Amino acid sequence: MSFWMLFAVELSISQALLSSVGGTPFCSSSSFAFPELEGAELVRINANAVHNYTARSVRSGSLVTTSHISFCNTTVTYTHPGWNDTVNVEVWLPLEQKDWNGKLEAVGGGGYSAGFGALFLTQAVVDGYVAIDTDAGHEFGPSVAQHPGGWVLVSPGNVNWYLMDNFGSRSLYDMTIIGKAITETYFGRKPTYSYFAGCSQGGRQGLMIAQRYPDLYDGILSQAPAINFENFIPAGYWAQQVMNDLGVYPSPCEINAFTKAAIEACDMLDGVRDGVISAPDLCHFNPHSVVGQNVSCNDTTTRMLTKAGAHIVEAAWDGPHSPTDNIGWFGLNKDASLTGAYVTTNCSSGTCSGAPTPLLSNWFPYFVAKDPDFAIANMTVADFFAALRLSDLEYKSMLGTACPDLSGFRDAGGKMISWHGLADEIIPPNGTIAYYQEVLELDPSAHEFYRFFEAPGVGHCAGGSGPFPNEIFKELIAWVEDGVVPERLNASSADGTVRPLCPYPSRQTYVGGDPSEAGSFACVSRGAEDKDKGLLADIFQFYRPS
Repeated sequence: MSFWMLFAVELSISQALLSSVGGTPFCSSSSFAFPELEGAELVRINANAVHNYTARSVRSGSLVTTSHISFCNTTVTYTHPGWNDTVNVEVWLPLEQKDWNGKLEAVGGGGYSAGFGALFLTQAVVDGYVAIDTDAGHEFGPSVAQHPGGWVLVSPGNVNWYLMDNFGSRSLYDMTIIGKAITETYFGRKPTYSYFAGCSQGGRQGLMIAQRYPDLYDGILSQAPAINFENFIPAGYWAQQVMNDLGVYPSPCEINAFTKAAIEACDMLDGVRDGVISAPDLCHFNPHSVVGQNVSCNDTTTRMLTKAGAHIVEAAWDGPHSPTDNIGWFGLNKDASLTGAYVTTNCSSGTCSGAPTPLLSNWFPYFVAKDPDFAIANMTVADFFAALRLSDLEYKSMLGTACPDLSGFRDAGGKMISWHGLADEIIPPNGTIAYYQEVLELDPSAHEFYRFFEAPGVGHCAGGSGPFPNEIFKELIAWVEDGVVPERLNASSADGTVRPLCPYPSRQTYVGGDPSEAGSFACVSRGAEDKDKGLLADIFQFYRPS
């Protein structure tokens, strides 16, 4: 070892020792070095102390709060030689030793964004964690979540496969190695425990880590995971495709009326009238049964529920399935808000037109046609199903995250919790249920390290009519650190209603008493009538290209 290399090592050790003096580590760009990371090279490291930072923050899948923190703001910028990429990893460290709980938390992104920056990082630091995330080498943040923009293509017709690999998985590994190294340098020791938490795209990232990098984290919280991103995103456009084919664009009032009718028909399946369909698989409401009824709208007009409207709502609920090929995907449950993403229109002076949400519609020009100017409104039904097939073929290996073999994560001692709102308006929860069924088929004892919970009435990552699991991250910590198995999750509503969320395959069931109290519900095994229907996983296999 040369003199200068030896000097650098001694300096690093000295800085680590000094970090405990007075409880305040040394936050400076020169304090840190790039870890050994095969296939990656450092561009730069920027670090500076931030005092009394104020930001609106949220724990992924929870409620937004305003928080105040002081932290060492470290950004590690690196590249993969030959890829022509520039990736940034943010590492936010509690500024003083006394404020660190000894643990690390990585946070995920949403939609087409690999991370959300301060929105999630802030709350993790508030709770005493070293917080890390990544931009995967492209624009990131809430504004990018629905608009992939220019990062997908290097030129018309050519996907940037390097950035796609970063987005799908590679950046998650790099982020973790970098984050742990920066933590060890700053505090002089490795994190005692490492966690990953995310919802939607973040939930998919959590599953990807468990499948591909099983020894990186002790605990993973994968909420409303965007499994099969390449399937459900284009499939979600199906109702819009049907509207285009019919040339009919119902008002939000009409569409919401169909949803309301479905809830009224199926609300009491669990014995409680609360605006929640707790057993959506038992709800067989047919939207055509209310065609011709009149509904009042906010603009004081009266509208008639139409046959075309019923057909469009049915498309959103059933999901697309080709009559000639095994191509398609699940639809939304009947109490999900259809006007949030699947059936979106603009109405003015009594006339409505299609207004597809960018999250779903952007998939076709950028990922399928590979042409930002692609005229999605001109697609035929045949074009639509061809696009679903091409999406599966081209992106499953990078984005799918549907491998049911979690033996590596199990053997590494990891624990994982997933939950999905049954009224999710963006990601069909039956896709997550089908995946978990496949996990259990492969490993019937998987519930010992991975548990999935249904959340009746809850929307995408939050919202909806059902009680929400606010304390789920604490449940994960208790399982990892104290061996407390989450037999059920506590969920609550703003009105004080408390109910248990049940580990699949049990179901939340009303057993009598005050419906606002948790003791009035029990987790009951699904009945024989459910088993006779076969596994959703069987449908899942049928409706995917082989």
